[in-house]
Amino acid sequence: MDTIFEKTAFMRHALDAVPSILMVVDEDVRVLYRNKAARSLLSGDKIYSRRAGDVMHCMHSSDAPGGCGTGPHCADCVLRGSVNSAFSGKPVVRASTEVRVSVKGRELVLPALISASPFTMAGRMYALVVMEDISELAELRSVLPICASCKKIRSEEGGWEPVEAYIRSRIPGSPLSHGLCPDCLKKHYPAHSD
Repeated sequence: MDTIFEKTAFMRHALDAVPSILMVVDEDVRVLYRNKAARSLLSGDKIYSRRAGDVMHCMHSSDAPGGCGTGPHCADCVLRGSVNSAFSGKPVVRASTEVRVSVKGRELVLPALISASPFTMAGRMYALVVMEDISELAELRSVLPICASCKKIRSEEGGWEPVEAYIRSRIPGSPLSHGLCPDCLKKHYPAHSD
């Protein structure tokens, strides 16, 4: 094996080359290292040894006086849950979430995939966290493929459903009614239109 892989500088440069956000964290999700992509989101002087939610300005980090990890929403946090799983020996690969952060008083929602893998170094356990930005994918998925002729909607399974069936299957109990717009009234019932 080439001795270059044993050098700390090599690993730092290799991690900085990854375009996704990478962080090395402890069991309390305290940031111990961040790569170049993470430095754009996690900037400032006091990043290290602070919890990820606090330095990322998570919307829920101020829910409780103890900060990130102590509020009521923290039990459902995908990042924290992934790190907990990694520390119990189960790597988490690509768990989907929406990271909600506050930037200059505005809430930003960042669709992301979170992966957390455990590793041990010098007798101490850590987790490598990868956050992949999936904003473009989320935006593409939000576009409904609708037939230009019959107006059926293509489902995730590839089948085509009438609009009413598509809505009812995804929003149970949704009240739907039918009517005719003025153009269709004139086209189909000209004697009853103005």
